[in-house]
Amino acid sequence: MVSFFTNDIPTFMKIELEKLFHKINPLIKKNSRYMMFAIPLLLISIFNFIFFLFFGGFSNGMLAVVVVYALMAAVGMALYKESKQIKKKIKQLEMEHIVTRIEKSEVMNEHKKKNYISLIKSQPKMGLQTFINFLTEENDRREMIED
Repeated sequence: MVSFFTNDIPTFMKIELEKLFHKINPLIKKNSRYMMFAIPLLLISIFNFIFFLFFGGFSNGMLAVVVVYALMAAVGMALYKESKQIKKKIKQLEMEHIVTRIEKSEVMNEHKKKNYISLIKSQPKMGLQTFINFLTEENDRREMIED
């Protein structure tokens, strides 16, 4: 998954991102499967409800069909809500992995680690970019120490 958009990033960053994506990849697959079924179920059922309301009306023979579309809408909505919960769990796992990785760094001092962690927690949408900045700085410091 990482290989699609990481052709020109450094190796040290690619390794860390692969570890992160390896951890959240099962949830991403599950989320995409749920969304793959939820959206069509919702769209088909809503389209048919609108069609019945405005063009055909509800007759006695159509009650079973309406119930089937209502069940489809219910299943679609349940899958969609479950998908939203999985997205929250993905973000939580991503943040936990990033924070744990920053805490394990032996090259960075404690003050810098706390700064990065507080930045990630205060701006979770920028967490991956902050993590990349951290990895870059950590690698620079590691190279300075080795020289």
